[in-house]
Amino acid sequence: MMDDAAPQSLQYIGFMATAPQFLTVEEFDKRYGSESGWEYWYGKAVRKPLPDKLHALLQKILMRLLDAAGYESGGEFDFKARPDWQPRPDVAILPEGDERYPAKLSLVIEILSDDQTKQLIEKCRNYQQAGVSHIFVFDPTGQVIYRWKEGLVETRDLELPNGSLIAGPSIWQELRAAKTRLKMTL
Repeated sequence: MMDDAAPQSLQYIGFMATAPQFLTVEEFDKRYGSESGWEYWYGKAVRKPLPDKLHALLQKILMRLLDAAGYESGGEFDFKARPDWQPRPDVAILPEGDERYPAKLSLVIEILSDDQTKQLIEKCRNYQQAGVSHIFVFDPTGQVIYRWKEGLVETRDLELPNGSLIAGPSIWQELRAAKTRLKMTL
């Protein structure tokens, strides 16, 4: 189990771009709320890494599998976790209710991009502190799944809040099939 250090395939690659001045959440919402790719981290607008095609394929596959398992899933929406930290998860199970921006989530998935940052560990910690019980990081290039349990731990399958599993090998098989259909060599 890894605590402050990321597993080998998750080592730091680059810094997230941030807007330089302190912003209230209201100022952030006004300036960046309608733009994709920004998160609110402790008074700063933080730019998420730009997802590539492989990221998009895996995101689509994961949402489809979660929906097939009886959940409603979504991605890149505002998670109003805390007043000082409001991320946009790559994939999450959407909660029931009329909330436009959920304040509670049971499962989130972050998908690594080529320019993933060292802030991933902090993001997983923050998800845990916000009450998210199932936190996963998917590495589409290495075809590895990590689960957050006081650190990132490699796991085989995606465990859902109801205790059922989505087999990791089947996720990677679907990703390989999609890459083949698109004639991708990545």
